[in-house]
Amino acid sequence: MATVLAATAAPPRRPLLRIGVVAVVVIAAAALRMAFLDYQTGDARIFLSWYQHIASNGGFAALKDISFANYNVTYLYLLAALSYLPVTPLLGIKILSAAFDFLLGYFVYRLVALRYPGKWWPVLAGALVLFLPTVVVNASMWGQADAMYAAFAVGGVYFLLRRRPWLACAFIGVAFALKLQTVFLFPLLLLLVLLRFIPWKSVLAIPLVYLVLDIPALLIGTSPSQLVSVYVAQTGTFDLLTLNAPNVYQYLGTSVTSSALRIAGIALTGFLVLALVVAVWWRRVEMSSTRIVLAATVSVLLVPYFLPAMHERYFFLADALTVVAAFYLPRKLWALPVLEQFASFFAYLPFLLGSGGGFGGGRGQRPGGTGGFRGGSSPGGSSGTGGTPPAGGFPGGGTGSGGVGGRAPGGSLGSGGFGGGGFGGGSVNPSIVDMRILATAMLGALVLAVWVTARQFRRPVLTDDETP
Repeated sequence: MATVLAATAAPPRRPLLRIGVVAVVVIAAAALRMAFLDYQTGDARIFLSWYQHIASNGGFAALKDISFANYNVTYLYLLAALSYLPVTPLLGIKILSAAFDFLLGYFVYRLVALRYPGKWWPVLAGALVLFLPTVVVNASMWGQADAMYAAFAVGGVYFLLRRRPWLACAFIGVAFALKLQTVFLFPLLLLLVLLRFIPWKSVLAIPLVYLVLDIPALLIGTSPSQLVSVYVAQTGTFDLLTLNAPNVYQYLGTSVTSSALRIAGIALTGFLVLALVVAVWWRRVEMSSTRIVLAATVSVLLVPYFLPAMHERYFFLADALTVVAAFYLPRKLWALPVLEQFASFFAYLPFLLGSGGGFGGGRGQRPGGTGGFRGGSSPGGSSGTGGTPPAGGFPGGGTGSGGVGGRAPGGSLGSGGFGGGGFGGGSVNPSIVDMRILATAMLGALVLAVWVTARQFRRPVLTDDETP
């Protein structure tokens, strides 16, 4: 009788144990992020300037003219909502972004759970993503918002595996409305449409969601031209071939500017993407969950590796998907997230540890004369003479030497504009690891992902590697 009672009582303990472990992971991840919330970088000061502009101009009413920022209005909605809350601006901005770390971890958990239902591996995968160095510092230390778009993008991949294409594209549409870097996933969608894994009409959900999210701004009175041109403006912002991204252009030097090389880099990226998509389509490869995960991972590694004018943070989506891919094929891809995270995190450090906690480094920008918005012509340089700020300017700015100007929120006037070592022109700590080594490590991750993906696509769909 006791044995029977024990047997019937045993099943509920496992879900409770899982919930307990997840709770511990979440609390530990939150506590780790709290250690960095007071750290202020140059980028955080820019977001603070946007916040202060919004707060001092009526909250949501301030979005009638969004020329004070260079992010899409979807992120500005969140800042506007934050302006109504009794929270310290810097903490509010960071907590808002860091909250999406946990949504990202959740979708990584759900993706890996499709591979190992009822196992502990999904919990480990979600925990690993929450504690990846780049994921930890991106929002809580840097004040960036990359987890916002990445969480919805990974959620879109999850729903693709669930064969819910409209919902998947809706999630990717939200991601696209948050950050342009969502386009790194678009080659996957093109492949799935060509293979008729998803209907082409479902892709229309992406621009539809983008437009729906613009409706509140239109009702407020925002110019439609501003809403549709924000990403076009972003693509022409920087003229350096690489903005500290560990990609192929590191071999040419960090201060190289060349319109011809930019065009060639864009053409090369397009050619490589189309060549891989056409090769898979020509073979009429049957798609499976593992193959979709691999294709997504290759896409988010390859595009930022060969596109010019990439920031170091543009591998953020790869940070998460390389972990997912490694759990899908652990024997073959265990080194993939190690290589990618090594390259990605060490590329962060010069700007996280720059003088004065600033973003530093004079990332050359086209608009704004000498020095301009981000001042300077090369990372780590002593930069230009202020330049012209974007339309609408930045609140509280006078004129500075090598930045958008004056005193940014929370910063003092320095050679970098947004406080000492700030966003443009100031000095930063030299890279701990030579950037060419980081570019080589990222290339190793890309080659490994492409090699394993190619071999996987040549096999029959149902293999030992694709069934748990």
